[in-house]
Amino acid sequence: MSSTRERILSTARELIEQDDGGVPSMSELARAVGISRQALYLHFPDRASLLLVLVAHVDEREDLQAGMADVQAAPDAAGQVRAWAQVQAWRNPRIAPLARALDQARHTDQAASAAWRDRTDNRMRGAAAIITRLREEGQLHPSWKTSEAAALLWELTSFRVWDDLVNESRLTPDRYVEIVTAAALATLASPLSK
Repeated sequence: MSSTRERILSTARELIEQDDGGVPSMSELARAVGISRQALYLHFPDRASLLLVLVAHVDEREDLQAGMADVQAAPDAAGQVRAWAQVQAWRNPRIAPLARALDQARHTDQAASAAWRDRTDNRMRGAAAIITRLREEGQLHPSWKTSEAAALLWELTSFRVWDDLVNESRLTPDRYVEIVTAAALATLASPLSK
C-alpha cells in the first residue's frame, strides 16, 4: 500500500475517532491529509470505495483474521458460538468509533450504508456457517429455519448488542461472552411454537 493511501486511511480513522460518530466528507479528509481532493480521488474513486477499504483496513490492523481462526478452530459448534462472542468482546472496543459512525450514518449516507452492509453481510455468512454446524451436531432444534437461526445469532453478536450490554449495562467483557453464548445456545436448542 502506498504511503499516501496509508495516510488517507489512517487519517480517516483518526477523524472518525475524534468526531465520535461523524464520517468525514472527502473534502474534510483531503484537507486533513494535506492533499487535494483530486489527489484523494486518484486513490479512491468515491466515498463508498474509501469506506469499504477503510473497514477492511481496520479489520486488518485489528487482526480480525486471528479471531476468525479461533472460531474455525473451535472443537464443536457450541465452542464456535463462544469464540464468535469472544471475537466481539475483544474486537469491538477497538473498532467502536468506526462502527458507531457507520451505524449512525448508514440511514442517510449511501457510502456508509454500503460499508455497513459489507460488514454485516460478512458476519451473516459467519453466523450461517455456525448454525449449519449446530444443526449437523444436533444442537439446533428442528423447528428453527437455518436463516432464522442465523439471523438470531447474527443479532445477538452484533455490535449494537455488544455496545448496549458492555457499555450501557456495564457488563464485563467476560460476562458478555457468557451471557450471549448461553442465550444463543439455549434459545437455538429450544423449539419454536407455531
